[in-house]
Amino acid sequence: MSVHDTTPGAAPKPYTDISLKCQGQRVPVIMYHDVLKRKNVWFDTTTDEFEDQMKWILDQGITPISLDQLYKHLTTGESVPEKSIVLTFDDNYQGYYDNAVPILQKYRFPSAMFVHTKYVGDKTGKHPKMDWAELKTLLKDPLITIGSHTVTHPADITQISQEEQIEELTESKATLEKELGKPMPYLAYPDGKNDKAVQENAKSAGYTMAFTMVNTPAEESPNIMSVGRYIQTRIEKSWDERDDAIRGGALGVFRGTVQDAPITYRDGDFGRTKLALVVGGLPESLMSPGREGVLDFIHRTPGAVAGINGGFFAMAAINSVDNQMIGPCKTHDTAALLPDTMEVLWQKLHNRPLILWGPHEMAIVPYEPGTMNSDEAFKDLMPDYTDVFLAGVWLIHGGIPRTKEDMNVFASKDIQDARRRAFIGIDGQGHIVLGASTDSASSEMVAEAAAAAGVQEAVLLDSGFSTSLVYGEDVKASGHSTNTLPSRPVPHAIVLMGTLDPTTAPLGASTFKPGPPPDEKPKKRRRRRRKADDETEDGLG
Repeated sequence: MSVHDTTPGAAPKPYTDISLKCQGQRVPVIMYHDVLKRKNVWFDTTTDEFEDQMKWILDQGITPISLDQLYKHLTTGESVPEKSIVLTFDDNYQGYYDNAVPILQKYRFPSAMFVHTKYVGDKTGKHPKMDWAELKTLLKDPLITIGSHTVTHPADITQISQEEQIEELTESKATLEKELGKPMPYLAYPDGKNDKAVQENAKSAGYTMAFTMVNTPAEESPNIMSVGRYIQTRIEKSWDERDDAIRGGALGVFRGTVQDAPITYRDGDFGRTKLALVVGGLPESLMSPGREGVLDFIHRTPGAVAGINGGFFAMAAINSVDNQMIGPCKTHDTAALLPDTMEVLWQKLHNRPLILWGPHEMAIVPYEPGTMNSDEAFKDLMPDYTDVFLAGVWLIHGGIPRTKEDMNVFASKDIQDARRRAFIGIDGQGHIVLGASTDSASSEMVAEAAAAAGVQEAVLLDSGFSTSLVYGEDVKASGHSTNTLPSRPVPHAIVLMGTLDPTTAPLGASTFKPGPPPDEKPKKRRRRRRKADDETEDGLG
């Protein structure tokens, strides 16, 4: 269902999935079961263990937040404390009431309990359950949230009939609301099992957020009806993964105003690296029906006077004419977003930077494939966006170049190999910057050089053979793919619209001199096979 009303003048409806706006943070959700003096099964937690974990949270400066705070954060981007965590409990165990709640109240930590309604008040066995009176008492504490865990806790809700699924979901919610007198918008799937059909039935039943048992920070979940959780034995591991995500790619959500200006050119040594830089103008990304050189893109686009090769594409062979992009893509000359259909790559691509812009603004967000593959998702962040594509790595954030150790967390394995490298960024005045190294360099070296040149935010474009920075009619940096082409033809490019600055316009005169054509019968030679010959450089890893 679209989240944007097409009626002229109508305000957009609230976004109800995981928003791009929340992607600057990472929040682990922890799942507990019973809390007892002594364990009965491995996933129980002893009172001493639970106390130790709550003390660890306090000592680490971590802030537990409620389900309401998490939902608002995920769907609106409202910030939560920098170091946030969510504490949840499944199965309505008496041990929560008797042992966990006193400790939670001691630390003033919010928590949530998911209840399977058929077993409320069952005091038999080694794991007795709370009754309705106890649940009502808990709800007097504003730090406690109650949610649904279905009626009977089916072993696998995906394997029961559609009618049974609906009954499990609707009856549990209705019973909880009747007995406790509060809306129950949150659900935890029994044993975390779910599929798209179950998710849709849960939405139809009125749930707005549901939890699984997939180990992932909440923001990296596939959708709001499939939010990941870590079992309590992995609480410290969840925090390590949260730190890796932030260090490696989830740096924040950058948004900046783009300022038009005459397009200038400069080059020089910036630290260890020689850069060519084109600054100013307004950007447009373009698609080719096959492959073209950047000059070709410029020549066929009225008003374009500079450009650079763009994002990463699936088939990197020089003689290929395939134009499938890696990641979602929308260009100035395409009417609709091209979604990312290569799900086999999604795990490799998450937390890499996705760049989008509109007439007046540019944004960079960490890419999460499950929730960043629709027009509605991008319009929620930037209603007038015109262009979007996936980059290779975030090179500079807030004017600070990133280290190779941090880049390497989510980037491809060859990210630091020495080769010509291309990037797009924005400087402190809001001017677009297209840049490339004129000699071989690592991504870390290029990040350091671009930051030294005054670039505030920058992301890596396809590099190596694809590198092609053009100012006017002159190729200022190239990948040298063949004797007759300055760079590998590409399916995607970025051009700058505007006018060349008079002081540097003469530098745009063509100086490229193609070499002689290759021999008709080239001599055979032995060489080491390079990854770049048959795979997009810096694209996958």
